[in-house]
Amino acid sequence: MPVVIDSESSDQLGEQGVFIVGLAGPSGSGKSTAAKRVASRLEGHVISMETYAVEMNHLALEKRALLDYDAPHATDVKLLEHDIREYVAGKAIEAPIYDFAEHLRVSGKSRHIPAKSLLIVEGILALHFAELRPYFDLSIYLDAPNEVCFRRRKVRDITERQRSGDFILWQYENNVLPAARQYLLPSKRYADLVLEGGADLSTVEKSLCAAITEKHALAGVR
Repeated sequence: MPVVIDSESSDQLGEQGVFIVGLAGPSGSGKSTAAKRVASRLEGHVISMETYAVEMNHLALEKRALLDYDAPHATDVKLLEHDIREYVAGKAIEAPIYDFAEHLRVSGKSRHIPAKSLLIVEGILALHFAELRPYFDLSIYLDAPNEVCFRRRKVRDITERQRSGDFILWQYENNVLPAARQYLLPSKRYADLVLEGGADLSTVEKSLCAAITEKHALAGVR
């Protein structure tokens, strides 16, 4: 059932400059889906930190597939910080496009994102990087049980990223969970708000919308 958002929500965002949300949480918690739905309703944009993976196109596919993409060193933080800074300044950005089936950044192509009043930066480690946190007007951690996260991730990786069940399990046990324990969970303390991502996504969407519009109304012009 579609979530009913007050008609005033998008108007409030449009009246008060650029508002940046950092949305972190474990893989499979529903970050991407919720962020896209909310950004659409509030007439904003989403950038996914996954597409900002450090470019490793020079490596063979077999080697790229075995890299640990869940550790901080796998994120091109310099480029991501640059794009967020440009967006805050009201400038359009050219976000990288990532081919998840091939584990590489698509060369010569980008996603043009014109600046609007809302930007949601979603990613497992959105709250981990000290250089990104100052840009966030609202920091949210979307939590969910491991079994729910793994089930969602498995469906996504099979249907959208053409990955085998064995590889998905190997990557989850060897990269995803260890990185979550070492980097993700400690970053939870930086969240202004913790939402339950194991709930129905329409409920998560409604809570996320309410949190953004309420905090933005209190923040005023940047």
